[in-house]
Amino acid sequence: MVNYQQVKDIESVHGCPFYLFDRQAFLRNYDQITSAFKSRYEKFILAYSYKTNYIPYLCNIIREKGSFAEVVSRLEYDLALSIGQHPSKIIFNGPVKHYKDIELALSNDSIVNLDSWYEVTHVTRYAETYPGKQVKIGIRINIGLSDAAGQSHIQQSLKVGRFGFAPDAENITKLLSGLTANKNVTITSLHGHTSTTDRSIWCYEVITRTLCDIASAYLPETIEHINIGGGIYGYMPPEMSRGPVPSFDDYAAAVTDILKSYQWAQGKNPYLVLEPGVSMTANTLSFVTKVIGLKQIQNKLFVTVDGSAFNTKPTFHKFNHPFEIIKSRPTQQTATYNVVGSTCMEKDYLLTEVTGAEVQEGDYIKINNVGAYTLVLTPPFINSAPAIVVEDAGTYKAVRTRQLLEQMFCNYCFNK
Repeated sequence: MVNYQQVKDIESVHGCPFYLFDRQAFLRNYDQITSAFKSRYEKFILAYSYKTNYIPYLCNIIREKGSFAEVVSRLEYDLALSIGQHPSKIIFNGPVKHYKDIELALSNDSIVNLDSWYEVTHVTRYAETYPGKQVKIGIRINIGLSDAAGQSHIQQSLKVGRFGFAPDAENITKLLSGLTANKNVTITSLHGHTSTTDRSIWCYEVITRTLCDIASAYLPETIEHINIGGGIYGYMPPEMSRGPVPSFDDYAAAVTDILKSYQWAQGKNPYLVLEPGVSMTANTLSFVTKVIGLKQIQNKLFVTVDGSAFNTKPTFHKFNHPFEIIKSRPTQQTATYNVVGSTCMEKDYLLTEVTGAEVQEGDYIKINNVGAYTLVLTPPFINSAPAIVVEDAGTYKAVRTRQLLEQMFCNYCFNK
């Protein structure tokens, strides 16, 4: 919790609006997830999803904890290396990996999970180029999530997901034959991340069971990692909840019970990998924005702030995030209003039809639970990127400074 004077002090140094990172909340999420899974299955790996929020300061916490980085592009892979993440603790996923990317990652003994057939060609080329190298490779499995009623639980209710290899016997047999035709290639990882509509326990049971069935039928002697992907719920504010939210313990109990029930797993004792993103970061970042003005149009009260919905919900979903008013002076009055942003877009609503303490020019609004995907999806649109600050020994330091014009346009050519 920050008070008005603290916010004023931060603004005087770092500008406004700004993000406020809660290091302790991030550490709590890490500890709770790890405890839930490790208490049930000792060989557990937490691989933090860089794409969800790749603040280097945050990623460094993961490295210091000895955990893994999960990346889905060469950009993210290079970021992991640049902060000192050990290459063997990087999991390289994603649908687009060029040969040079795969060559680097395999030479570094990173875990590479293949998504498409063209990557099989890359691995074959690599294995032939480096015949003395023992190549451990992973494959991503395309997992169907249609229930008994035929309802799909894949993101946006898609009937068929676009990632990974089809799990039917003919396709898997062809895939394994193609890879292991190279005598120095061994398949050691199965990956099953599937973005779901509801993040339900049932979805993760299906993912775990599908991976274990494939491991049991085709690869019982070589699989070292069962990777169920990410997407599990973390803390969910009541304002944003659509119903009951499973706990970390709920997920862990369901997944580990299935894994431990397989005879091959009892003998092989593979690592169980989880790639959390939203559950690690959503409640660790807040956005502080200043009230610039108020105006009444017909029966609507609009509160204009110096931030934007791009900073809090770049997908423009319809939920209001939990928020706090940080007032310059106390008032007992309440009001219903819309908090609107600094862009020229009509839809730039940070908060819609909320009732709370009356606001005045110069007040601040702290919008919480904005740590997942906001930073990585916010475009350089109209405004430069705000600072990110974190409390450190009673003071607030920047882990990202406010973007200046010369930084924003440094790779543009100004000459004709």
